[in-house]
This record gives sequence, C-alpha cells and structure tokens, in this order.
Amino acid sequence: MQIRADFDNRHDHSHAGRLGNLVTVNGAFTHEGATPQNSRLRLINAANARVFRLGVQGMSAWVMALDGMPVVQPWPLNQPIDQAPGQRMDLFADITAAPGTQAHLVDIAQNGEGWALASWTAQTGGTRLPRPAPQPLPENPQMAVPAIDTARQVQLDMTGGAMGGLREARYQGQMLDARSLAMQGKFWAFNGRAGDMDSPLLSAFQGETLRLRLHNNTAFAHAMHLHGMHFREVLPNGSTGPMRDTVLMQRGQTRDIAFVAHSPGKWLLHCHMLGHAAAGMITWIEVLA
Repeated sequence: MQIRADFDNRHDHSHAGRLGNLVTVNGAFTHEGATPQNSRLRLINAANARVFRLGVQGMSAWVMALDGMPVVQPWPLNQPIDQAPGQRMDLFADITAAPGTQAHLVDIAQNGEGWALASWTAQTGGTRLPRPAPQPLPENPQMAVPAIDTARQVQLDMTGGAMGGLREARYQGQMLDARSLAMQGKFWAFNGRAGDMDSPLLSAFQGETLRLRLHNNTAFAHAMHLHGMHFREVLPNGSTGPMRDTVLMQRGQTRDIAFVAHSPGKWLLHCHMLGHAAAGMITWIEVLA
C-alpha cells in the first residue's frame, strides 16, 4: 500500500474528504479474530474521512464508553450507531450465533445493506445467552460539567465547501475571495476565518465552564474534535448527552456543547475529516492558568 500522489486533491478537500475505496481493520482487508466471548471491544475510527454506521450480527453488545469516557448507563447496541473519524467506542460483547457460524461487526450503508468489517466464528461450549445489563464503568476524573445554564456562550459558524456559498474569509491576516482562497487550498471557514491561527476562537480561565454553539452551514458532515478536554452536548430539553471529545455534525445542524476548561494551554478545535482541517476547518482555544 502507498499514498497516492493526488491524496490531497482539491475535489476531496472541498467535498466529503478522502474516503478511499478500501477499508482495513487492524491493518488487514479482512479481519477474523478469536471469539470475543465476555470480551471488551474497543472500536476506533482511524479513517481519514469515512463515517461508519456500525451494528452487530450474531452477537450481543453493550455500549460502555464513548471517546474514552464511561456512559452513565450502558445500552444494548440494537440500533446502528454512527462513528465518525476520531471517535471511539467501547463494547462489552458476547457471541450469540450458533456454533460453527459467524458473528460480525457490520458497516451499514444508507440503503440498509451491510458488510462485515470483522468476523468471529462461534465455538462450541461457549455462553450463547446474552448477558444481563452490565453495571456502568467507574467514572473518570473531571466528568462533571457544572453551571451550564450560566456559562459563557460562543458561536462557531462552519461555512464553505462545494455548494457552500463561501464568498470570502480571512487567511494569513488578509481577507480573500473564494477564488483566491481556493488557489491557496482553502475551502472552509470558521467564523469567517479559513485556518487563520493568529488568534484563538476564545480565551478562558482554568475552571471556567464554556458553551459552544456549533452551526454546520455547509453541505457536508463534519466531525468536530476538541483537544485537551471532553464536553457534553446540551440537548434541547436541557439535559446533557454522553461525555465526548468528537461530535458528528450533519449538514445544517446546530448543536450546543459544554465543557470545563480544566487544562491550561492552547488546544486545537478542528474537523477530524483531516482534509477539511487542512483546507481551513481549524482553530484553537486558549485556557489560562
């Protein structure tokens, strides 16, 4: 295998990113492992831009953690779940397939068809009955996000890309029109800045709770990833979702995330479709001690 000479071509950078035409699991085109009986599976989407819609067949699986953070209450993976580039998911899994047949981790297409990303052959003598609901994993440190209702709110507007209507943006200290940006390989912008890293999106004091409103005003999905800290999505009813460090933003979506700025330093916030980040979808957050 090798990287193609046109890996960073402008079409991919301005559309859905470099998807490729082959999928590997643990570095192999086909993956058949030992039976994951009473096992923990850690699923990491290390793809450059591809979003996997994951399901299981012939096994019982419980979602235990997302992006390295335990969920409050594990749930059975009975419905497909999207996993964007950079996202991780931990499962407790048991084979329920009949001995001699296979169980699969499945990638499900939009038309409902699926294909096996990984397969395991059920062995005789194994436990085939689904486990009872497992207890949650112990919490990690710093999972609480207090005072969300009174937190400082910052807007992040995501614009650009093919069919996105980006007219101009700031790049390297200058306002450039769309044609000039394209000549520089920049097709996307955050708050009118195309990868302009001269100043942070925001500065915060250590321990401050922040609330970001992310608006995807583009024609494509984006996996927004925050370095250094995890966040919780603030749902419309005021409750909060699981703690994550990467959120998949579908086209046209607006979503609120909240986090505590507990780690001093300068932290990137970018799209984890890495061609998009290289083409302008990147900024940073400063946390002052």
